[in-house]
Amino acid sequence: MEKHPEWATKHKRKGTELRFLHGKYYLYEVTSKWDREKKRSKKITGKLLGKITKEDGFIESDKAKLRKQILAVSKLTIKEYGVTSFINSHLGQYKVLLEKHFPEHWKQILVLAYGRMVYHSPMKNMEFHYYHSFMSVQYRGLKISPRQLTVFLREFGVQREQIISFFKEFSKGQNNILFDGTDLFSNSKKMEITKYSKTKKGTFDSVANLMFAFSVELKLPLYYRFLPGNIKDVKAFKLCLEELKIKDVVVITDKGFSSKKNIEELLKEQLKFISPLKRNSTLIDYQKIEQGNKKNFDGFFKFQGRIIWHYSYVRENLAVNVYLDEELKLEESKDYLNRIETMPEKYDLDGFYQKQHSFGTIAMLHNSDKDPGRVYVNYKSRNHIEEMINVLKNIMEADSSYMQNEQALETWMFINYITLHWYYKIYQLLAKYELTKKYSPMDFILFLKEIRKVRMNDKWYLAEITAKTENLLAKLNIPIP
Repeated sequence: MEKHPEWATKHKRKGTELRFLHGKYYLYEVTSKWDREKKRSKKITGKLLGKITKEDGFIESDKAKLRKQILAVSKLTIKEYGVTSFINSHLGQYKVLLEKHFPEHWKQILVLAYGRMVYHSPMKNMEFHYYHSFMSVQYRGLKISPRQLTVFLREFGVQREQIISFFKEFSKGQNNILFDGTDLFSNSKKMEITKYSKTKKGTFDSVANLMFAFSVELKLPLYYRFLPGNIKDVKAFKLCLEELKIKDVVVITDKGFSSKKNIEELLKEQLKFISPLKRNSTLIDYQKIEQGNKKNFDGFFKFQGRIIWHYSYVRENLAVNVYLDEELKLEESKDYLNRIETMPEKYDLDGFYQKQHSFGTIAMLHNSDKDPGRVYVNYKSRNHIEEMINVLKNIMEADSSYMQNEQALETWMFINYITLHWYYKIYQLLAKYELTKKYSPMDFILFLKEIRKVRMNDKWYLAEITAKTENLLAKLNIPIP
């Protein structure tokens, strides 16, 4: 048998065979199979692996390269990684607190909150999003199929006491808190909490009422509580405060709330409140504005760069503060006069003369011990909770629920509560680096969602990241490990 040169044989390895064909050396796969008839092993030559030359050594064949690529692709797994990494690095506080208060269920809550924040997903699709996220690697084997979640939602929802303890982690030392309510549409006929009632939009529907507390200092929601659809805000304020164990809270209402009956209810419950009055309220005295002499006012203060004049008096044992923003007065006067030209059937000069002294004003009825400037600032902060409810209903798409029992509804709301926190944490991060005009929290999540990890041949690799995503993460000082 002719001996092959060393430069060729050195490339031979176990499971291969060296062949000299047509003046060239080739390397083939080789295996053996037992031949029952001949009672011995039979050699089986397999696929060509490549050729061998003295100058270049082993040169892999094109087909062998292709087979490797196909094998690599067949073992390829791609999972969303950017949001998962951000939750670990920047929202790790929630993992710690959820594990503290819900040791048996914290992983499910994290994963479900992820699904709500990133995809606004209903519960039936959570398993799909879980398996396509790196969370399925980080938290393996979670039971979140639709059937398993039905059981989980009911079991978790009975833990109201632990939920309140979780709320209190964020309410310590905070007393500048806003309360407001909204309604949640529900078609369930199995819950006592769902009632046919008048909604915030003025229509009648099957709803449950949802009370919220919001911290102005933290710019975060602190609390929620479900109420029957026919129980309105005033009756609920006191019980909410008792459950949250917070004192010295001022209830700040909207203009539609300042009826005599509602004010009497607030006083009956011994609650401090600030309630804006409608401009045609008989409790407002515009005489000092009509006189046009600023000397008759109590003074002025600045709010967001604007001068706000004010004066106060007492009506029915309650304080009334009247505020005048002359820049707003000019804008409203101009707007009304323009409407006289564009809509003469609705607006005329007589109407302008009747309203001219109320333009640019807002009046507050309250029983707090705060000075006029603080009352004004507190009322203006009310937009925080209104924006939060807008985020919940329109951005998180949680304006209605398909839950069929109160325990499941409680769990569903707690998951949305966590996503609201995350939304505001992202907003605060964008605000810190002055990026809120260019990016919304949901824009940021879209960028994060495009960051993926790829598993090839049992190893995880960070996939390529677009330059735009890299630039945004650099501006926010966020490394993706």
